Amino acid sequence: MSENDENKADQQIPEGMVRKRRRVRKKRRSSDSSSGKEEANKLFAKAKDLLIGMHDEDEDFGPVDVAEQVRRLKKKKEDDRPLDDVWGTKKRSTTWLWIVLVGVISAVIAVVIGLTVWTNEEDDEGGPVAGWVGPEITPQPLEDDALTWFYEDSVGVLADAKRTIEMVNRGEEQKEIERKLRDSPFRGEYAVDLDDWGSPLLTNSLSGFTWDTRVVYSSEATGSKERGYLSLAGKRQNGNPFEIFFMQDQEDQLVLDWDASMGWSEMSVKELAEAKPRNEIFLRCKVSKEPGYDQSFGQDDYSGYVLTGETAEDFIFAYVNLDKPGGKAIDRDFRLLLNYGSFVTNDPPLKDQKVTVRVKFDTEIGAGGQFEIVEYLNDGWVTP
Repeated sequence: MSENDENKADQQIPEGMVRKRRRVRKKRRSSDSSSGKEEANKLFAKAKDLLIGMHDEDEDFGPVDVAEQVRRLKKKKEDDRPLDDVWGTKKRSTTWLWIVLVGVISAVIAVVIGLTVWTNEEDDEGGPVAGWVGPEITPQPLEDDALTWFYEDSVGVLADAKRTIEMVNRGEEQKEIERKLRDSPFRGEYAVDLDDWGSPLLTNSLSGFTWDTRVVYSSEATGSKERGYLSLAGKRQNGNPFEIFFMQDQEDQLVLDWDASMGWSEMSVKELAEAKPRNEIFLRCKVSKEPGYDQSFGQDDYSGYVLTGETAEDFIFAYVNLDKPGGKAIDRDFRLLLNYGSFVTNDPPLKDQKVTVRVKFDTEIGAGGQFEIVEYLNDGWVTP
């Protein structure tokens, strides 16, 4: 009470009257006000966390506007829900991504292991043949394999071939070199001329020195013989390319096929064009064919080819008489060599393929005579 009220209280109350006192109660705070304060505190805390997250996540991108802040508040509420209620969110997608990734990696590992086991089974030459029911059989190389002599000791064969090349490069005694050469049926008439060797051959790896193994087959008319040989190619000291051939002789010695390596013939293409010999000539050359080369002379049909010598300027047209016995077989061998008119592939025909033949000039073909291919000996320049 105030001081004035206290003074009034001290005054005497008139007779017949009663003093009454009124108490004033303070107003109660409503529960709504209390709950609203709690919500405000929560909102303030979330806003504070958002500001801290904005500082951490967007420090490289600058400040975030109000719309982005509201979106992130909604996202935070959504992330607080159980994972099963948030299908398709980043959390759920990441979990499935890991599951798929682990499955793919497991499949790849299984495939690699399977291939490794399969390869090891194939490389095991001593193992039994798949699907074979019976005693185990160990494969053995064929005794008449044309290249067994090389694969049994390829390193030694290549080293021996390089030693022979060095002998010729140094120009050692011709008798010593001839012991390393293959026998030739023409050796009695035509001696080896070491000047034909030319610039020394390089055999180091930096010069592009390479090797390859091949098998040559003679035609049916010459007995269908076969022989395996080693082809060595690279560059000479003057930069020009070379290709030479080695093989094993009857005494199991590695020999250089001098005639094939030098491309030796009884007459060169240039000499043939000038001399027009009536007798058959042994010839190593290159052959090509075009559709317009085929001709008809008199009553006979001829298949035409162009035979080229050491240079493109040295060439002759030569023909195979298709109406003579064996003529179609000769033409077939040429077509197979050149892949000419093949129904198996659409690739264009080959050109300038090495071949060994016998030719002669026949004055009865056409008005002034033409060269005739009388025998197809073999593909390439190495004879079986």
